[in-house]
Amino acid sequence: SKEKDKGGGKKRSMASSPSKQVTSPVTTKETSSSSQKRVKFSSSTVDPAKCLTAASSFTKELKMQVQESDSTKDPIVVSFPSGLPMSLQAGDEKSKSSSSSPAPTFTWAAARKATSKGRILYGTDDTCTYTAMNDGRGHDGRLTKLYVGIYHKPTHTVQFIPSSEKGTIFAMNQMVTDYEDAKSLDFRNLSMNERRRMVFETFGSNKKKKVLRSQDANVVEMKSVVGAGSGMMKSIQTQIDKGIISESNVQVMSDNMTTESEVNRATTALEKAYAEARRAFLPPFDETATKAYRVYDSQEVAGEEAWTQLSRVVDACIHKEDWKEAFQNSGRWSASTSKLLNLVSDPNRKGSKYQLKTICLVNHLVNFHNKASKKFIQGTVDETVKYLGLPRAVADRFLEVFCVASFDRGRAGFAVTKQLKDRRVVYALIMYLLAHGKEMKVSSIDELCQDMSIETKDAMNLYREAGCKCVKGKTGAVSVSLSVPLQFPPPKRGKKT
Repeated sequence: SKEKDKGGGKKRSMASSPSKQVTSPVTTKETSSSSQKRVKFSSSTVDPAKCLTAASSFTKELKMQVQESDSTKDPIVVSFPSGLPMSLQAGDEKSKSSSSSPAPTFTWAAARKATSKGRILYGTDDTCTYTAMNDGRGHDGRLTKLYVGIYHKPTHTVQFIPSSEKGTIFAMNQMVTDYEDAKSLDFRNLSMNERRRMVFETFGSNKKKKVLRSQDANVVEMKSVVGAGSGMMKSIQTQIDKGIISESNVQVMSDNMTTESEVNRATTALEKAYAEARRAFLPPFDETATKAYRVYDSQEVAGEEAWTQLSRVVDACIHKEDWKEAFQNSGRWSASTSKLLNLVSDPNRKGSKYQLKTICLVNHLVNFHNKASKKFIQGTVDETVKYLGLPRAVADRFLEVFCVASFDRGRAGFAVTKQLKDRRVVYALIMYLLAHGKEMKVSSIDELCQDMSIETKDAMNLYREAGCKCVKGKTGAVSVSLSVPLQFPPPKRGKKT
């Protein structure tokens, strides 16, 4: 409200709501000699203002809570850009009951072996596979993160939970499982008769199909012709001698005939393929080595990172007073591998460190063989390394060489085939031979076979495939040795039926 006083000045007052009045005294002085105004503010204690809302049945006071990120509890949020799976689509009860497709099963696994950042989400159902992955790097810099809100009605509390991987939405990439590309059949390699036959078999009438079957039945094979054996060959040779057959035709027949050189070329190709398969199965070897202990190399088998880890263990143990006990206290040792330590008389002698590292590698191979006895090892890389009980660098190397990352019934893990199992066994056998020193001789492999739960006969066959010589003594003990030049067994030929 405004009202004039006796002096002609003005006085202002400010009123708040009827329940509470807040005043702010202001004094204004005005003189006739000057047009300037002097304003003086006086301080006083003022209660804080409070915004009051009119009472209503549609308003409620809510409490908000924001939960911190927890990788073990955060919900995984997914989206299906290509459409929801049939089992998840909303519909009437009749369509739901008629649909027999189960809901997809998802697997949550680490994206990379070397780091814990990033996740892979893999799902399968009867018809499709669903995959999604996040890189796991720089996700804190995103401007938008997804939170899942949960309202608790009794306490009037809204709790916001970040989605897994710090607010990530996994967009599922959908693929049809049984889809076959039409380009898988290459029509360029088909002859005209084959193309014609395919057309009639697909679109032809029953009469035409009957004619094609009759033509196939009337084909006469060469072995059914009378005189097609040695008699025909003698007749052709006689015509060649008399000059009845021209020289050009003789040259064509000689090119098409299977001669000794063709057989030799076929044998050479078979040996070449067998050599490639042998090199993929055995540890890396040098066929041109002039000394037996240089054929195989344990450092190349272990790899750079695992060999560095073995070097640290050896350097730490050989400086102990009882270095053999220090080695055995560093992990699990079997009876056959612990006896290998007795072969080293002086750990500081030249070549002893290499032998000790090879012995440690053999011990890790035996422990890995006994632990990875199943055809499928379930779990992520970290879980598998913990299950194996091996150093991280050694476990990563063994999983890379002797296992294959796979999925089994929606579970992530590592698969071990029969060939991979034989491969790790032959690696352990050869490293066991190399751990005996430069002589490359083992008096008995029975104790090693017992620790690895394998038959001695199978171990002998694998040793022979690696170019070793196995001799069974009068007492039944099997001795193994390796000599140069390296000689592998010839390719095995199938039996004639």
